[in-house]
Amino acid sequence: MGYQAPQYEMFSDLNSRNKDGELITSEAAIKVLKEKFGFTPQIIFNAIEKADQNFNMKTSVNCASGIARWGDIGENIALQLISNEIKFNRDQGQPTLTITDSNIQIIIMSSNNNLGNMDLPISSNCSKGIETKHKIDVNKYRNMTDKKLETWVLYYPSRKHEVYEEDSPSLIYELARPMSYIVMDDGKIFPTDHDCRLMFSSDSENEVQSYMSEFADESVNEDSFEIGYKNASNEE
Repeated sequence: MGYQAPQYEMFSDLNSRNKDGELITSEAAIKVLKEKFGFTPQIIFNAIEKADQNFNMKTSVNCASGIARWGDIGENIALQLISNEIKFNRDQGQPTLTITDSNIQIIIMSSNNNLGNMDLPISSNCSKGIETKHKIDVNKYRNMTDKKLETWVLYYPSRKHEVYEEDSPSLIYELARPMSYIVMDDGKIFPTDHDCRLMFSSDSENEVQSYMSEFADESVNEDSFEIGYKNASNEE
């Protein structure tokens, strides 16, 4: 089966960074992952590797092979974390990992070709639906609503990513916090404007660079923002 070309490439001129944040080392990103998300990078690498093993056994006539890989990744993450204080549920039908201690929820999607490249904007490989849009809206106006969950995206490499040009690929993935999106003609969206990008590589010698802004502070309220931001509710 062929794979959909990443439509997001048409938006490649977008700025992917929040200039008020900071670049952090791989070691610092791993520390954030453990403290805020409650697991180590290897958990995700294990899930991707198992999903790839299943994918490699499928034939070209299996029209759901790409979807099955996404489902396998979510399943293998959930099975590894089921004993932790992490819930795996369906929020309005969308599979979500919820970390209640940190008020974080994670949705899983394959990325565009910019995965692991801090100088290019990350987004999904294919357009997303209304539930992803709602979750990003909560990120945008989180401190102006009664909702506390931050939404993060786990971006894993699609099979067309350059890492799979190697026989034994060194895998990469990102946990990123989207703050906006671009709406397509059909109403679907592409996540964009990620103010945090935590990057991880299974190649221990490959130092990857991550980008970190502050986690949301529950003491922040509407009056903490500039007037221009408060009036942005009609920007779409």
